[in-house]
Amino acid sequence: MTKTAEMKKNPGGLTVLGPQDIFRFECRPERACFTRCCRDITIFLTPYDIIRMKNALGISSEKFLADYTVAMIGDAGFPVVALKMAVDETKRCPFVTRNGCTIYTHRPWACRIYPLQPESTKITEKAGKAYYSVMDVPFCRGFDADIDRTVSEWIDSQGISQYLEMETLFKNITNNPRLLREKITNRQIQDMYYMACYDSDRFRRFVLESTFLDRFDVTPEVVAALKTDDVALHRFALQWLEYGLLAQQALKVKPNVLAAKKRELGIE
Repeated sequence: MTKTAEMKKNPGGLTVLGPQDIFRFECRPERACFTRCCRDITIFLTPYDIIRMKNALGISSEKFLADYTVAMIGDAGFPVVALKMAVDETKRCPFVTRNGCTIYTHRPWACRIYPLQPESTKITEKAGKAYYSVMDVPFCRGFDADIDRTVSEWIDSQGISQYLEMETLFKNITNNPRLLREKITNRQIQDMYYMACYDSDRFRRFVLESTFLDRFDVTPEVVAALKTDDVALHRFALQWLEYGLLAQQALKVKPNVLAAKKRELGIE
């Protein structure tokens, strides 16, 4: 760790790094610890992780979720998804061999950011600032590298920017104070959330093959994108969640549907 980083230690002893602070790290196959960090660890997957990984494997979101993940309910009632590790004594990632990661170009955010971990708070996120610390991993020999790099350089080199952009949209829902305070317990709502966030192929069928497009005013251009573009589909899914969970006008109901609902409720 450089003097630049050491000067930023907080009272608890944690070294907090800003974008231009320097740390040393390099992972190489010839290091004795190569792929050790890919075993016996819990890796939570973001919705964008799943899009990248299932497309890299050429399989549907349903198959990816069934074969490679474990779902659970988080403290706020939101479903969360973790990578399913091997059930043997190694507890290794299913995509890792002795030669490295077989989906490296599409590896999850947690693997990309290593050995850094976010230390940002709601205040720093609102201000558009990000801080990180270096993970304490005793077996990792990557810290023996003599290569200095800034946090910003590492973020750019690992292709993290696009992941951060998608994660920001996701956090608009997961970090919503009202939802965190109330906690989701309704099973149907939990399944709706799981489908929209993680099961993109099922959500696509829900939009295109149900009465969804009869009720919501969605332009032909957007519909065309939803048919083939998983990222556009995910952005749309988050809008749908904002509409359904947060009562925000993220989607527009068709005028005739709205008028019929008003008549049903006796509202003129």
